[in-house]
Amino acid sequence: MRPFAILSEAWRNLATGTNRAAVFGLGLALVCGALAVADARNIVALEQRAAEFVDSGASVRVLSAESSVNGSSCDALSGMPEVGGAGALRERAALRLDAMPDNPLPAYTVPPGLAAVLGVKTVTAEGVWLSEETARTLETAPGQSLGTTEGALTVAGTFPYPDDGRDVRPGYAALVPSADTDPFDECWARVWPPSESTQELLLSAVTADSPADTALTTGQLNASLGETFDGAAEFSDRITRFAAPATALAGLLLGFVSVRLRRLEFASALHVGQSRRSQLVTTLLETGVWSTAGLVLAGCALVLASHAGNPGEPGAVLAVSRPGLVAAVPACLAGAALALAGVREEHLFRYFKDR
Repeated sequence: MRPFAILSEAWRNLATGTNRAAVFGLGLALVCGALAVADARNIVALEQRAAEFVDSGASVRVLSAESSVNGSSCDALSGMPEVGGAGALRERAALRLDAMPDNPLPAYTVPPGLAAVLGVKTVTAEGVWLSEETARTLETAPGQSLGTTEGALTVAGTFPYPDDGRDVRPGYAALVPSADTDPFDECWARVWPPSESTQELLLSAVTADSPADTALTTGQLNASLGETFDGAAEFSDRITRFAAPATALAGLLLGFVSVRLRRLEFASALHVGQSRRSQLVTTLLETGVWSTAGLVLAGCALVLASHAGNPGEPGAVLAVSRPGLVAAVPACLAGAALALAGVREEHLFRYFKDR
């Protein structure tokens, strides 16, 4: 058959529904799309849990060593690849506010690096940091001043600090940034993803001349969500990890069935003189059309599933789930070719009786 005749034959089969293109295209979209979407939503759920773990402060590791933490060494931890911010903390005299002199506000001296750990949003370089809840309680805002017995203090910035199980101290306290070199009591570091060397990193912030009997403890800012979140292990063990090969297998079966149901038609075409090569090209064209259409529909669903409620990067989800979906098209073609190879002209009458 000439190329134009092959194209014409494929078009007529698609237009008249002889090859059930709409049925198999929708079938591919439903089956393979459902598998890909299920995998994408599982990954998004892991992203959400990871974001919750980080936002709750569970990824912030705290080293406590009274008067034995080097502020510069603690700040330097932020240069490590897995550390998103680090800063020290030391208790200082409480602030007596003019508005409530009988209820002093706890205060802590901190280096500027702690801003990255707490997510402080500053408007000025000089002043104190307050949690958003404390600022609302005191009816103040960044840039405004607080009258204290030490003089007026500017609210340089605020930071979110919900009551979700984390260490409550900074939630109702004033943090006073300082560049002094006196030893601190604690070192806070936001470590993500979790690392086995976290404790060693924190211990490097202890001053070299600290007493041998100094009590050193490490823990989490918020332990309510568990000590660790091993996202990599949960990703590897997720129940939908075999979605990609299952999608390819589904495509293979659909392609095979789409031709198997038409074996009488193909055997008849061979009987009247159509060559196997022409038959194969025509079949692959038809299969390619409906499988590509199914892929487009399933791909749209996958894109939506990868973006909806995803606190991370949707592209990363697509990079995992998309290959299996794309593999469905060549799998359909392979299944169709395999079924066509099994059609025999000499079985024409048997196909006729079995129809």
